[in-house]
Amino acid sequence: MNVDKLERALAEIGLHGIVEVRGSLAVLRMDEDAGLGDEELRSLAVSAAERNGFTHLALEVVDDAGRAAVHRD
Repeated sequence: MNVDKLERALAEIGLHGIVEVRGSLAVLRMDEDAGLGDEELRSLAVSAAERNGFTHLALEVVDDAGRAAVHRD
C-alpha cells in the first residue's frame, strides 16, 4: 500500500486531501465533497485506491472546525 502515490493519483483527478490508512482501507479526508456525487469520479477514485494496494476507499468530509461531519461519542 502506498499512501503517497494514492494521494498524488487522487490529486490528478481533482481530489485533494489527506489519506489515512486503516488496515486495507484508505480514508480520504477532505474539506468538501469535491463532486463525488459523480459516478465516474468515484469510480476513478476507487480504481486509484485499488492500484495502490487498498481494498476500499472511504471519504471523510471535515467541517470548518476540523471535526468529522458525523460526530461519535
